[in-house]
Amino acid sequence: MHTSRLPFFGVVRVSGDDRAHFLHGQLSNHIEALAPQQAGYATYNTPKGRVLANMLVINRGDDLLLVMAQDLIEATIKRLRMFVLRAKVVFETLPDYAVAGEWTDTLHATPAHEPQHSFPAPMLNQIIHVQLPHGGNLLIGEAAQLPTYQADAEQAWQQHEIQSGYPWIAAATSEAAVAQMLNQHTIGGVHFKKGCYPGQEIIARAQYRGQVKRGLAILHSSAPASAGSLLYADEEEVGIIINSSITATGSLHLAVIKHSTADTALHDAQGNPFSLQQTLF
Repeated sequence: MHTSRLPFFGVVRVSGDDRAHFLHGQLSNHIEALAPQQAGYATYNTPKGRVLANMLVINRGDDLLLVMAQDLIEATIKRLRMFVLRAKVVFETLPDYAVAGEWTDTLHATPAHEPQHSFPAPMLNQIIHVQLPHGGNLLIGEAAQLPTYQADAEQAWQQHEIQSGYPWIAAATSEAAVAQMLNQHTIGGVHFKKGCYPGQEIIARAQYRGQVKRGLAILHSSAPASAGSLLYADEEEVGIIINSSITATGSLHLAVIKHSTADTALHDAQGNPFSLQQTLF
């Protein structure tokens, strides 16, 4: 068994009688359908359909947890609180909580073939074990009870998520893409029959009219690159790096690129070339 703390993530607790109803009206998944000890992916979007943050929503029974990029928590909570009004909802960060990944040697890249809007998240010995669709587990609980940070193991976890096509938005990529560009409709982060939420009209129109012209691709480069780095074909901007991991031969990336440039030579602003490993659109 391989494990590592994943410092990319932070945890938010959402309590109050109206917590599920409120988040159901703000996020892209069917939050009210999540049973206790279930989790699901979701996005929080601008009215124009751009993804501000994506997250895991976990129903613990008495409250909900949101797991997302640590550097997006403050801005996301601040924005959500603006719309609470008279609803009985309380948001609080959990600084004593952490997130870790857990996986076996048999784990292999598992791209989504159909959306899973919910999956098991049982509580075992005060730690939540989220059984992710791509085969790995996320462990969530008090930091003192979780595995320690292992740099090589963290890179291996990131590579698995990249190769499986499960992106994570951070501050550097917030509002860079609509949900379909990030395959949220494929992995189960968007529920098209759940009703209204910010950006729903744009996301639904893009889905049913086929207007999305960018999508996820796995790229390799001999040079490192960070989330938010732009990609170019000649002088034209054609994409953006969403997630990256260091490998033995350079770096592996999950990027949003123009569909039309899948067979085109790509490079970053410094001229470093990127080779296409696989398209996920």
